[in-house]
Amino acid sequence: MAITMLTAPAQPAYAQYRFASEEIALVFCAYVRDNDTSRLQNKMRELRIRMRDVYSSIRCNGASLVQFALKTNSHDVGSFIVRSVPMNDLRDAGDYEWALENGYGDTVIGQALSDRQPQPNTF
Repeated sequence: MAITMLTAPAQPAYAQYRFASEEIALVFCAYVRDNDTSRLQNKMRELRIRMRDVYSSIRCNGASLVQFALKTNSHDVGSFIVRSVPMNDLRDAGDYEWALENGYGDTVIGQALSDRQPQPNTF
């Protein structure tokens, strides 16, 4: 499984920080793959971070966490992530469009993404 965390500080301890970041990304990707929302939430509490703060930085096999959840049929954790991340971050990752293009629009996660889409005004 190829895991990346796309942030890095401009500090002398870059190598140590990068290792910790990659380790966190690996753990998050594993919890998504295993559809383990409880362990993901516990790890976030332990690290004192919010999904919204790391979502755009983590890639699992080149996919966003939501896309990876869709690929691995991890509907519980994927729905949790969709609810936890600002719509702008989901839009920037192209998650909704990707789900539709790849046949995941009718899944639980696809529906959660659809529910978060802005509704057109009918006035």
